[in-house]
Amino acid sequence: MNRRWIIKGLAIVLLLLVTVYIGVAAIPDKQREQLWNNQQGEFIEIALASGMIGFGVILIMLIVFDLPASKRGKSDRGVGVDEAARTKTMSRSEIAVTPTWVPPAVPLKTPSIEQIIGAANAAAGSIPNSRNAVVNMKVITGHAQHIGEREEQQDAYGFSSLDDEEAIEHRGVLAVIADGMGGYAMGKEAGQLAIQMMLNEYKAKSAEESIPKALEQSLHLANQAVYEMALSHELEWSVGTTLIATVIHQGELYWISAGDSRIYLFRGGVLIPLTRDHIYANRLREQVLAGILTQEEAGSHPERHLLTSYLGIPRITEIDANQEPLLLLPGDLVILCSDGLYDDLSDKLLEEASCLYPPLAATHILQHVLAERRPYQDNATIAILACV
Repeated sequence: MNRRWIIKGLAIVLLLLVTVYIGVAAIPDKQREQLWNNQQGEFIEIALASGMIGFGVILIMLIVFDLPASKRGKSDRGVGVDEAARTKTMSRSEIAVTPTWVPPAVPLKTPSIEQIIGAANAAAGSIPNSRNAVVNMKVITGHAQHIGEREEQQDAYGFSSLDDEEAIEHRGVLAVIADGMGGYAMGKEAGQLAIQMMLNEYKAKSAEESIPKALEQSLHLANQAVYEMALSHELEWSVGTTLIATVIHQGELYWISAGDSRIYLFRGGVLIPLTRDHIYANRLREQVLAGILTQEEAGSHPERHLLTSYLGIPRITEIDANQEPLLLLPGDLVILCSDGLYDDLSDKLLEEASCLYPPLAATHILQHVLAERRPYQDNATIAILACV
């Protein structure tokens, strides 16, 4: 339950107790003797006073100490799309009364995957000449999650097995985050189903199948599962979730993305985005380049925040993924996060977190976000893969 509603409920109960107490105290002695004897009257006054004190203390604790509205998730969740026949977009602003993120002005140039990989390598200063130095690099994971100011946790996340050395040698370490659409039906179920399907399908990767191909096939099968769930509940085009996934295999990074959750690489003190948000702002950018719109018109367009790709539609045509791997270095952090968290990421914050053990680093980042105390804080989820 939302913490604000708990506080409001306690305040109402406390107000009622105070009102009743004042009302009882205002009853004349003669009328009070007709209603109950002295012992009963004293008992009622003591009970009302104790109730006021008790509810008052709880209310003060909630306000002063900012107790969380619900327990943080502990489980690894084992658990306008352009179509030829139909075009539809899902609005992230419908998740809350006030959007949790307003997209920035539309950039005229979007870096390619090659440019991103080049920037990542440049941030390192130099890449070792031999891959032997990083093939045996280990991966340590960390994660943290909070419901924020929402009624339900609709983010989900998961990791592949970290104990099966044979599986890691064959498939690498997989991390996945999904952000269910809060403004539509079954957002929680969509996110959890997408995570489960992604983990299960990627686990079936054959030895001959490449990692990029396995990731893409797993994503499409996860999308099919979410779409069929929507159809079974007669909710076609009303169920959806974003999904991001990374695989680290023998010192190399692969990723795939649909939606506006994000993947970053933190290297050499620099935070580098690896994915692009799939939002209508990208279409507007194309219109700016074609001379149809001005930069100002695109930057203020009311629909620029609409999602154009997500799981839960008949066919996904807009996906971010790399075919050539990004070579990782010891000390690199690969970060996956939902949109309730990534606006607060900075080089300084990541520099602080990089000094901590990955589970503590994830918690440190999440606590920094929650310390902002935004009135419409979205579900927030982060997964970290540290290369050591």
